Amino acid sequence: MLPLAAPSVRLRLPPAPGGGGSIDPDARAPRTFRIALLLAGITLLGLILRLWSARGGLWVDEAWSAVMVERAQTPLGIFTAINHDNNHHLNSLWMRLVGYGAPPLALRALSIATGTATILVAAAIGARRSACHALVAAALVAVSPIMVDYGSEARGYMPMLLALMTMVWLVLRWLDAGADQGPPRWRLAMLATLGLASQLTMLFGICAIVLWVAVALRVRHGGDRATRLTIRLLLPTIVATAAVFAFVLAAASASATGMQVGDYVAFSPLAMGRALVVMVAASIGGLAAPTWIAGVATIAVAFALVLVIRRRDPTAIFYLAAIVGLPLGLAVLRIGNTGMPRYFLLSSLALLLLLAGLLADGLGKRGGLRLISAILLTAIIVASIRDDLVQAARRRGDTGAAIATMAAIGPAGASVLVDHLRPIATLRVAAAERGYPLRITRDCPAPAFLHVDLDDDAPASSALVRCGMRYRLAVVRRRAILSGVDWALYARADLPEKRGGTAR
Repeated sequence: MLPLAAPSVRLRLPPAPGGGGSIDPDARAPRTFRIALLLAGITLLGLILRLWSARGGLWVDEAWSAVMVERAQTPLGIFTAINHDNNHHLNSLWMRLVGYGAPPLALRALSIATGTATILVAAAIGARRSACHALVAAALVAVSPIMVDYGSEARGYMPMLLALMTMVWLVLRWLDAGADQGPPRWRLAMLATLGLASQLTMLFGICAIVLWVAVALRVRHGGDRATRLTIRLLLPTIVATAAVFAFVLAAASASATGMQVGDYVAFSPLAMGRALVVMVAASIGGLAAPTWIAGVATIAVAFALVLVIRRRDPTAIFYLAAIVGLPLGLAVLRIGNTGMPRYFLLSSLALLLLLAGLLADGLGKRGGLRLISAILLTAIIVASIRDDLVQAARRRGDTGAAIATMAAIGPAGASVLVDHLRPIATLRVAAAERGYPLRITRDCPAPAFLHVDLDDDAPASSALVRCGMRYRLAVVRRRAILSGVDWALYARADLPEKRGGTAR
């Protein structure tokens, strides 16, 4: 999905020092070229990280989406027959286009493309202040582990985030130009629709934008005029949002099953707190850092918010709504499943843009502040790339390794016993990708293989007994922090061992 009226990154160059406030055109062109080359390099790095992270078989959420799309049979069925929270409509359409059993990289291509495009939109947002702001914002989004992870899996989060970021850019441009300029009302409405069709948590971002615009205009123009301008700008967006939710709920109510939800975990303050800590760490390359650093980061974020508010930064209200308002609202409403960091992608985006602005401001100063900003920026980029590579090496648990192991032992096909429903989709999709004949069963007699989901970081037993037969451990895979499932595959003890022994 490409944003409507894709932003052009216009880089603002500062005046020459001591030179009367203008830059010689002959000197401007090479510098502009160097900045454009840097931005291209940052974007290429972001693309490479996303491609590297996209290796491995589909994990549970991706695989169930693929199975649902196969069952829907038609593009229309994606909108009318899949009444499930795991249906991210535009991503499902992409899966339908690519085809069931396609290579994981092809199924993840929409997220990779839109995730890479978010780097350029971040640069466009930063470029409204300076070239330095553009490059810093682009660099942080390019390497941020949470952006890389969700920007390389077959889900709707990155198309949603691209639409949201483009809305932020349009609103910023309109506010900078003055409310008397023609509002981008229909472009905002279309982007909101595309974002919601990508992932319904786009609603959080739309609420943040509505609050941001309403407060910003009230500060500038007072009550009545601010209300009129807000309605003029955002009424089509609000109507489009209501229409999308009405359609989704109507399709669900007309179906035999109604609206279905996958795994649902009741609200827990502790789980939500852990998710927020992981979100912050995954935003800035802190996944390997000690947990006490989360407290330091929280204090730093609070200080940064106070700073941008005191500066009357035009995006301050958006940052507050996204970083503080979203978690607070979910906690007050006691929304379930908020123990998952992906619920806070809006907060992560705001955190990255906030951090980019402060670091770029620091780089524009002299002396110690510039040095501290440079050190912090370098540390975040290096730590983020390290996290990206560590997480990518796990391949989200890579169920494809289970199929490869079974194929090495039984090339003509196999049967596998599963303990419950969750791994069925991942095994089916991985087998379809390889063209491997696989029968999945939940009953005895004992088949050739046994697939067991493990609790996070739980050890895998060297042997298990099922249906009166002994199984030996064949292969184990571990999840990444943001996505995936720990699992182990066991082979029946009377089967020949895979050459090379047990893989871990």
